[in-house]
Amino acid sequence: MAVTMLQDWCRWMGVNARRGLLILGIPEDCDDAEFQESLEAALRPMGHFTVLGKVFREEDNATAALVELDREVNYALVPREIPGTGGPWNVVFVPRCSGEEFLGLGRVFHFPEQEGQMVESVAGALGVGLRRVCWLRSIGQAVQPWVEAVRYQSLGVFSGRDQPAPGEESFEVWLDHTTEMLHVWQGVSERERRRRLLEGLRGTALQLVHALLAENPARTAQDCLAALVQVFGDNESQATIRVKCLTAQQQSGERLSAFVLRLEVLLQKAMEKEALARASADRVRLRQMLTRAHLTEPLDEALRKLRMAGRSPSFLEMLGLVRESEAWEASLARSVRAQTQEGAGARAGAQAVARASTKVAAVPGGPGREPEGLLQAGGQEAEELLQEGLKPVLEECDN
Repeated sequence: MAVTMLQDWCRWMGVNARRGLLILGIPEDCDDAEFQESLEAALRPMGHFTVLGKVFREEDNATAALVELDREVNYALVPREIPGTGGPWNVVFVPRCSGEEFLGLGRVFHFPEQEGQMVESVAGALGVGLRRVCWLRSIGQAVQPWVEAVRYQSLGVFSGRDQPAPGEESFEVWLDHTTEMLHVWQGVSERERRRRLLEGLRGTALQLVHALLAENPARTAQDCLAALVQVFGDNESQATIRVKCLTAQQQSGERLSAFVLRLEVLLQKAMEKEALARASADRVRLRQMLTRAHLTEPLDEALRKLRMAGRSPSFLEMLGLVRESEAWEASLARSVRAQTQEGAGARAGAQAVARASTKVAAVPGGPGREPEGLLQAGGQEAEELLQEGLKPVLEECDN
């Protein structure tokens, strides 16, 4: 589920999940400028944010991004979707209070009626006075409408389309939120739970649940949700997901760290489906890095030494090595650019001096001036000296 992916990703990155957002459905051809512009427009009310990473998800044929806010998610401001290239992008966040606190509060406030016990007996069992129990009951009755309002959050819309229409959610996002809400609605009647479930369905998905209820009106909301999972959920076989793990490779233009994250999602999925033994995950990760990724020479050498020593890095260890390699590459690129700029400046200076020398040599001889031949010889000598002085710089630039 998307929330699980968000929580796992935040845990791997060492980020508080309640300050994280998972953006799903970003087209592969969306460049960084468009992506950043769309995020800034949608998340400006949320304050400052940082994009921690992106990963391509084969099951969605789209990119997912992890965003960290500078504070915990404000549920009144966070958008459910972000308008962007290729249609709206879904926003996933850790839900607010699951409702257990409020459900527990309601059980305390209303337990005499639910259990069929007399208030006096309950007071005696708790060791508190009758007046205090009655006071608790009055408080419970006063806050109960507020508790029910917090419990009820309308579901998103799912229609069963392969490509969700505007205003609709992908099945994964919708399923994650619906599962959470069904858990919150435990104290609600089954009839109301079914009504709320149907409220979030359209098209083929709605027709399917209507058919199920027509066949057996006693089906619960959880039964209907299980049927939707069977029809619209991820039905990849163990063999399919295993092949995806073993054939995953770094794509053109994909950062190595992004490939590590994408590979980890596949490995976790394979282990969940028991298509891959957990004990072999580190070994498979190392093999895919050595055979399916574009590695720098130092990183390739380090990983091969680890394999020869029979030690396969864990996910966090691999991610750390990759980030060190990317930082080294970035530093090397900056150094090369600086040297190139210095060499270009030196060449421009040499050309300016050479042009000045040529102009001096071209002035005809006259009274008070040295003979023309001497000036030309002096200019030539100066130019030779200049070229000799610039030789190390030019050689360094050529290298």
